[in-house]
Amino acid sequence: MLTCDYNTTNTDTVWIKDGDEVVESNRIKLFKNSTLYIPAATKQDLGEYHCSLPDEQEPKVFNVVELILHKLLPKSTTVLENDKLSLTCLVQGDPLPTVQWLKNGEPIEKSINSSRLVLSENEYHVPNASLLIKPLMKNDDGDYICLITQFAIQHNTTTDVRVKDIYAALWPFLGIVAEVVLLCTIIFIYERRRIKPNFDESDSEQTNEQKSKVENSKEVDVRQRK
Repeated sequence: MLTCDYNTTNTDTVWIKDGDEVVESNRIKLFKNSTLYIPAATKQDLGEYHCSLPDEQEPKVFNVVELILHKLLPKSTTVLENDKLSLTCLVQGDPLPTVQWLKNGEPIEKSINSSRLVLSENEYHVPNASLLIKPLMKNDDGDYICLITQFAIQHNTTTDVRVKDIYAALWPFLGIVAEVVLLCTIIFIYERRRIKPNFDESDSEQTNEQKSKVENSKEVDVRQRK
């Protein structure tokens, strides 16, 4: 619904779309209060509309566009240092909107060296809607904003990028390995100490048994001599 002048009632208004006059039909309604209404708008209704009132010299201009932001950026994004950061602004529109990337409120081109920065179109063919930084450095962390502009319409979506130390994922693994090694060492020492007394007892029993056999053998020899 477009209204040329909210203070006008019972006034004939001329509407022009892309150079052609808009004619009332079953699909398009024109009201005396200078309002144009299309209940079920389609792609064919996109374009530039001009409205003219009898007492106004300059016509008013309305741009009817399609703008869809399919998905917001995640609230936070964590990436390892020396890895790559890949962000995509899933926006589409007709006509194609303008996308600009900001880091901490400044154009990203001022913060990221061009040798590490690549801007490309997204799957909806919107230019600069995909961002790639490779390799990522520790000082690349911050708020990354996808700023979408289409005529007077402006939207944005933001993600907080956190760059972790390259060894950040290694420390927990090394800690687990150290714990396992320590546990295995304790078990080994405990088992060794537990088994040693058993060996000592077994050796003692064998010695006593051998002594007993020797003594018995001597007694037999003595009896035979008698």
